[in-house]
Amino acid sequence: MQQAERWESKIRTRTGATLATILRRLPSIWADRRRARRIAKGLPSFEGSVELPDEKTIYSWIEGICQTPHRRPGTPEGHKGEQWVAEKFREIGLENVTLDPIPITVWTPETWSLSVNGKKVPCFYVPNTAFTNPGGLSATLAYVGTGTPADFEKAAVAGKIAVADVTFPRMPTGALMRVMRACYVLSDPDGAVSMRTSQYLNFARQNFIGGCTAETAPDHDVYWQAFKRGAAGVCLILRDQPSNSNTHYGPYDGIMKPIPGLWIGKLDGARLRESARFGAKAVMVLEGASAPGVMRNVWGVLPGQSDETILVTSHHDSPFAGAVEDGAGVAQVQAQARAWSRVPKEKRPRTIVFVVDAGHFYGSQGAHQFARDHKEIMRKARILITLEHLAGKEVREAGEGYEETGRLALTVMFTSPEPSVIATVLKALEKRPARVTAPIPADFFGPAPTSDASGYVLEAGVPVISWIGCPYYLLDQHDTLDKIERSALVPIAGTVAEMVKLQMLMP
Repeated sequence: MQQAERWESKIRTRTGATLATILRRLPSIWADRRRARRIAKGLPSFEGSVELPDEKTIYSWIEGICQTPHRRPGTPEGHKGEQWVAEKFREIGLENVTLDPIPITVWTPETWSLSVNGKKVPCFYVPNTAFTNPGGLSATLAYVGTGTPADFEKAAVAGKIAVADVTFPRMPTGALMRVMRACYVLSDPDGAVSMRTSQYLNFARQNFIGGCTAETAPDHDVYWQAFKRGAAGVCLILRDQPSNSNTHYGPYDGIMKPIPGLWIGKLDGARLRESARFGAKAVMVLEGASAPGVMRNVWGVLPGQSDETILVTSHHDSPFAGAVEDGAGVAQVQAQARAWSRVPKEKRPRTIVFVVDAGHFYGSQGAHQFARDHKEIMRKARILITLEHLAGKEVREAGEGYEETGRLALTVMFTSPEPSVIATVLKALEKRPARVTAPIPADFFGPAPTSDASGYVLEAGVPVISWIGCPYYLLDQHDTLDKIERSALVPIAGTVAEMVKLQMLMP
């Protein structure tokens, strides 16, 4: 997990700092786009057709992998998902279909609750935090704001349950893409992105990003500061989650943590905050077990005329039903596998390796491990195309829940700065425009994409196109089959196929 610690703790999560970095990058983004446009004009065309699966088939794959309530790493449900992916790869006709085991600690919660002055407060567990005894932890609540050093100085938390607000950065995506042109192109044929468009990045908790230990945590990390100051437990309020949802599965770094933690929805959190300010008594319960286990990367090969490789990847694990994250990504990988398996080998200049890896919700360890275990494949990789959270419906806050807006959720393509890679994206989007999609530099938020592609990029330095969406329900139990916009499935597969075609022929 050392790699995860180095990576996740370097993600830029402060809104102001991120925007300042982007503004400094604008001239280079514009220059890279100009060079890529010149290259795109001269790219060769792929001869022959690539037959895409139809909407019914792609959607059936999403249904197939979403048969269990979750696919958490190392669990029986997770293993069922792995076997399902392997079976589909074999049906499609991939060669050398393999399941690579990765040892992990399987953390399994069984019971969790919070009572304040004898009244139940709806809650959810913070993954990989310490378990309590069956009777729970009884202690006084202490409110510490957002957990800055100054906040902690005002509240003695030793032996208490620290209550804090966890915040998300909010990006002015409309202004960034339309005015500042902080992307290589904005593919928005429906005109869905306006100047007022903005997005909370609810995977990037500003004061509890993950990937840290007590020794490496920054001083604004509320969990680790609470631990170091002697708190017996933490209750964390999802202040910026656009709903009263508390089923937030994060941080998912795979690091076991020393005190118990619970998530509280923002509306319930408002009441808890007031109770904590008055030093109310609480009982928090988090029971479960930890045991050694394994998760498995699933991969297969479609040989071409050379051993130069195109990697097409996603991840199979999910904290809940995971229709969008990442049933949709798995189905798009399978769509490319099916489509290219029907192209004769003599018309495939390069080999395609399809990977559906494990442990995105375990510090993306599956991606890191694949790159370490298969250095020869990575050495021959011309491009990594990672597909995640695609065809998800956009939602907005409605009371304590969500309502659909009638639009697709915004997606980005984290794109390596190499002009030929940017040209691939520009040319593919010109031929197959995608809805509400913005290609942006791969290191927009940190040293690698904030996606499952990060492990491959950090370990092997492979050029990347990482296509990913971030609707608000991704990390909670509302990520269900009804969130899939079925009409977008085939067009998305078509855009990906165009990128693969171009990379098949790229000099």
